[in-house]
Amino acid sequence: MTQLILNGLYLPETSKDKYQCHPSELSVSLDMISGRRIKEIRGCVQVITYSYDYLGNDLCRQVLLVLRSGKPFPVTYLPDDSDTMQTGTFLLESLTPPTFAFSKGGTGLWHNLSFTLREVRPHD
Repeated sequence: MTQLILNGLYLPETSKDKYQCHPSELSVSLDMISGRRIKEIRGCVQVITYSYDYLGNDLCRQVLLVLRSGKPFPVTYLPDDSDTMQTGTFLLESLTPPTFAFSKGGTGLWHNLSFTLREVRPHD
């Protein structure tokens, strides 16, 4: 079953707690003139965490190009409360850069790609 599609790139299905998708509050902290700090909740957004052990060179470079673009991009994802894929626009929140490793056969692979995405627009 596909879990994540970034800007048209199908990412391999991951297991062992390496894919998470859950709703989270999107909020802003404001400091009032009186010194009080308030939290303004703007809505709910989906947060996706994904990591994968070994990716081929071509796919890894394409994924990094999308993630490092600094622009919002379309994502099709599997939420934790549904069996149906949903689509939204996301931004990169954090990225753990992969390292280069070799398989037992001597093939070069990218190792330990991990990232967190946050939906751009809140919803109810």
